[in-house]
Amino acid sequence: MPPRLAMKNDLTKDIVVRRFTLDEATAMLPLVRSIVTDICGVFRDVTSRRVELHRLLRNKHRGAGRIYDDEMAESRADLQAEYDQVFRYREELEELGILLRQPEEGLVEFPTYLNDQEAFYSWQLDEPSISHYRMASEQPTVRWQLGALQN
Repeated sequence: MPPRLAMKNDLTKDIVVRRFTLDEATAMLPLVRSIVTDICGVFRDVTSRRVELHRLLRNKHRGAGRIYDDEMAESRADLQAEYDQVFRYREELEELGILLRQPEEGLVEFPTYLNDQEAFYSWQLDEPSISHYRMASEQPTVRWQLGALQN
């Protein structure tokens, strides 16, 4: 049985949570935008690679042999390398205190306090600025407009 491909996940790692003001988070956006753009690019490659792997698996019985085995091994290795790259990007964001929530969508969060409660500023790649938030008790898919909310 071939090995499973998966993103690395080190849940035992101690993470010190940095809290951002809106100004601090906004100041980080040029760097974060660059990293997240790279992440989304790698995810497009992952999607293409997975389609290619499925194509190879569907055609397994037609002309299977050494060439097929070599192509499968290369595609699996490339896919794992791409997953590893996303993991490295995620680590880079975490070192900055930023959380990668949806790599395929380019969604990241900046921990903060809003109204004396734990919360997150929420930013997605296609957005020009940080204009959303969610409370820590809410699911990461919840995003509220900042509007008149003050930190």
